[in-house]
Amino acid sequence: MRCALIEYNTYHEEVLPTFVRLLNALDIRPDVYMVRNSRGRVPFALTTGLRLRRRRVERMDEHWGLRFRLRRYDLLIINSMEPASIPERLARTRTPILGVVHNTELLTDDAAYREFFSSKRRRPLVLWRHIAEQLARDGRAIGWIAHVYFGEPEPVRADGPTTFAVSGNVEFHRRNYAALLTAATELVADDAPFRVRIVGRSSSKDGQELRQQVEARGLAGVFEFSPGEITHPDFYRLIAGSDFSLPLIDRSDERLRPYFESKLASSIPFAIGLGTPLVAHRDLAAAYGVESCAVLYEDGGLAAAMRQAISSSSQSRATLRSEVNATRDELLAASLENLRLAISSIRG
Repeated sequence: MRCALIEYNTYHEEVLPTFVRLLNALDIRPDVYMVRNSRGRVPFALTTGLRLRRRRVERMDEHWGLRFRLRRYDLLIINSMEPASIPERLARTRTPILGVVHNTELLTDDAAYREFFSSKRRRPLVLWRHIAEQLARDGRAIGWIAHVYFGEPEPVRADGPTTFAVSGNVEFHRRNYAALLTAATELVADDAPFRVRIVGRSSSKDGQELRQQVEARGLAGVFEFSPGEITHPDFYRLIAGSDFSLPLIDRSDERLRPYFESKLASSIPFAIGLGTPLVAHRDLAAAYGVESCAVLYEDGGLAAAMRQAISSSSQSRATLRSEVNATRDELLAASLENLRLAISSIRG
């Protein structure tokens, strides 16, 4: 089967390796289209044994144009269906399409998206089971995959204290950094041996404010910030080399509620895919099905959970990592079956 896997945007390319792994398992070698910025972050650098052909989005409209180029394929997988210009661009394409919808309210609230996916030869996909289950409660049966394959990074280990990774660009509306600062202050007062590793861009307004608060609280000695925009291989190595991952999502702020229902907390797939146990809110871990992979807490309990993680034995940490790896295998197996069914549904 001739398949094109396309990411038109300058983001979300971290999902592509999982798609290629799943497609290869279905004996499909896709053409993978990315824009220049995404290619520069080398999302496939740490993968091994994947079969794919690399293509440039910028060349799609050359010669006879997009429709002519896409006619050569039996299947299109669109890695991001946002923004609205993407379904508009593909509206006249007759090739069967699977499209990943990252902002799922579009499927219910946007007439253009409802119209696009009204064809039997087009089907949306979402990232993670809990999002599909939420849509099912609203009467929509949607397929899902979990992107938990990023390759095999050689971890950047942090010798000495227990290291907690916070993955993703610093944005206050996405994570409860206030709880982290409070917890870190308590742990420093207790002389607990730990380090917090911020893995993501912190040059934004929120990032600068977080740096200032770290300095003002006297926490500079236990915080580590990654330098600016880093490539995927460096990002993955830093997370894989941490002892625990902190999603920092709880019930304290209404803005965080969608991550329990209809949005994806990206730190979860990164942690599971890179073999890093979590320190996570109990409800969040339950929503994502990763309770066995985490030290759990409830609102206000982050410091105690981090303290528990710091004092955990090497055996308990090894057990958690085994659970993480088992969960990754289970998610990849379920994703493979879901993708097989989704392809069959639009090509039958």
